[in-house]
Amino acid sequence: MDGLADGAAEGREAGVPWANELRGFVAGPAVQVRDVEGGIQFHLGGPPRPPAPAQLPSPGFVANRSEELRELRRLAAGAERAADGPDGDAPGAPALVVICGPGGVGKTTLALHWLHQIAPGYDGQLFVDLRGFSGERPLDSAEPLERFLRALGAAEEGLPAHVEERAALFRSMVAGRRVIILLDNAVSAAQVRPLLPGAGPALVVVTTRRRLTGLGADGARFLDLGPMAESGAVELLAHMIGPHRIGTDAERERARSLVALCGLLPLAVCATGARLAARRRWTLDRAVRELDDEKRRLSALRTREGDMSVQAAFNASYGALEPAQASAYRRLGVHPGGEFDVAAAAALLGTDRAEAADLLNDLADASLLVEERDDRHRFHDLVRLHARAMMERDNDDPRAALARLADHYLALAVAADVTLMPGRAHLGDRHPAERRRQAEGRHLFADRPAARAWLEQEQDNLVAVVRQAGEDGLHDAVWQLAQAMWPLFLQRKHSPFWTDVFRLGTRAARACGDARAEARMLYSAGTARLNARDIDGAREHYAEALALERRAGHALGEASALEGLGIAELDAGDPAAAAGLFARARDVHERLGRPRGVALMTRHIGRAHAAMGRPEEAVRHLADALAYFARSDEPYHEARTLTFLGAAHLAAGRPAEAAAALGRGLEITRENGAAHEEANALVQLARVAAHRRDVPAERRHLEAALAIYDRLRAPGADAVRERLAGLTP
Repeated sequence: MDGLADGAAEGREAGVPWANELRGFVAGPAVQVRDVEGGIQFHLGGPPRPPAPAQLPSPGFVANRSEELRELRRLAAGAERAADGPDGDAPGAPALVVICGPGGVGKTTLALHWLHQIAPGYDGQLFVDLRGFSGERPLDSAEPLERFLRALGAAEEGLPAHVEERAALFRSMVAGRRVIILLDNAVSAAQVRPLLPGAGPALVVVTTRRRLTGLGADGARFLDLGPMAESGAVELLAHMIGPHRIGTDAERERARSLVALCGLLPLAVCATGARLAARRRWTLDRAVRELDDEKRRLSALRTREGDMSVQAAFNASYGALEPAQASAYRRLGVHPGGEFDVAAAAALLGTDRAEAADLLNDLADASLLVEERDDRHRFHDLVRLHARAMMERDNDDPRAALARLADHYLALAVAADVTLMPGRAHLGDRHPAERRRQAEGRHLFADRPAARAWLEQEQDNLVAVVRQAGEDGLHDAVWQLAQAMWPLFLQRKHSPFWTDVFRLGTRAARACGDARAEARMLYSAGTARLNARDIDGAREHYAEALALERRAGHALGEASALEGLGIAELDAGDPAAAAGLFARARDVHERLGRPRGVALMTRHIGRAHAAMGRPEEAVRHLADALAYFARSDEPYHEARTLTFLGAAHLAAGRPAEAAAALGRGLEITRENGAAHEEANALVQLARVAAHRRDVPAERRHLEAALAIYDRLRAPGADAVRERLAGLTP
């Protein structure tokens, strides 16, 4: 600053106060004033501070996720409270929320929708796709740290080389700043952890297909995101194709069918919606037909450009699995039912329960299985299709896995059958072996309620295995499973499944060339027909069974077929013919030395006498049958006999004896969970109340019976409803 020095010297020589005058070339900061007293200090400023980062991508359309958004707000608030220090004034870790779920479920869209809503309350936003399941190499922590540091104003030349140093600098630069950090598509806690800021008011949101439980140590709160509700999926479809295309009731019903085939998965709905939006002449019916074929569904759920592809999303998740997990994923996809327990998984995988449980947890953590109550799991429908496709692609053997699964369910179903109805005759060697096991004190079920509860819980799985095993040619397992399911159908009257199961059982026994097994299935199918009020169909099945049993020289089977024909005649309104058939069947049981069969036929004969208007004869036969069942530990048949006995007493003009028998029968049915027989007893108690002109009691019993019939989808509901309608108010 030579000019300033020269001016100051001239001022001193002239005897004037200090002056400041600029002359010549001046480099660097300079101040020009008239008078200067004291020193001058210069403070050099750095480069201008960059604007606050605003990196969140635009949010997509979110349909009907209000409950999930409320949960995110709640989780974030809880995380912020936990981030406060123990004294409320020292900040702790940042608020950390992890959104996990399967590929295509809409994690990123939901996160962006929420974060854009709350962004005005923050100083800035940072975003990075960590590429955990993109099919590319996941980002290591160094690259997103570099991006964040540059966005926060760090000079390029000043960036540290090592990850630890970059993470430390990042924590320093966001310390005390209220910023949003969205870490999308993370693959592991180790990938996320270096990107977490230090103490302060930041909000970190992680989206991932894996349940990153390791982040729990960092104070994470977790949201498991599932598919949309049906209404939300239809709303999303309407947003994409235009609401006018689903304006009528018929079109809306087709839209519901379409989103159901998409598994209510946002990615699948978007892929289908994009194709429909681009093809205005396509109808919803066409899209439904296209997706209705399971073998083509996954490949159809994509756009032509491939930017939206359900199969690609699942492939990425599958590709991230370890070999043992991938094998488990494929084999579990063989399960034809809904949810399944650890024991069924172990059977499919051919391993023990401990290892199966570990693999189930691994797949649930990878969002490829859905965890349900009581340590049960299930596949999303589209994920199941993908698992089966991988089984086929990788040349695994689905039939061997299904055979192990069928054997597992058969062992348990046989144990339940023997526990519930120990006196019933069976074909094959499974039931005798189970009786010996139980006689030795080795029980798979603690008691009858436990056996019945297992059958109820696994009903859908058992039916699904019967169907799939039939398709795969495992015929011996099919008819034996059907045989073992008899107590479930007899005591619960699940008629929609009953007919189908024994139709398949008949076909399977025929394929095995086992005439006795075929006759047993035909008898059971006939009973199912009777339950559905198809008397002619029942007669046909019983007659065919009788012919087979006679050709095979199987006397016990012949007695069963005669019994079935007798029940059909009784239901058809010919009790005299029915009594004759029951008497012939009873003779066979007496000849074979089977008191249980004698008692059953005696009960049937009692019912026939009641139908013929001979209540005293009916009471005598029913009392004889009751004496056997009361001492033989068969509560179902004891309760059923008491119901018939109560009706006979009422017909004989003894309402007190009728009420006593029916009350005892009702008590037994409730103790043993025989719901259908409970409803039958209630109907008869309503008749006793009507006899006594006790309308309130009659109505109460009928309403209770109707509730049970409706729950079981039993045909008796209509008759009860008519009786209720005829009661005086």
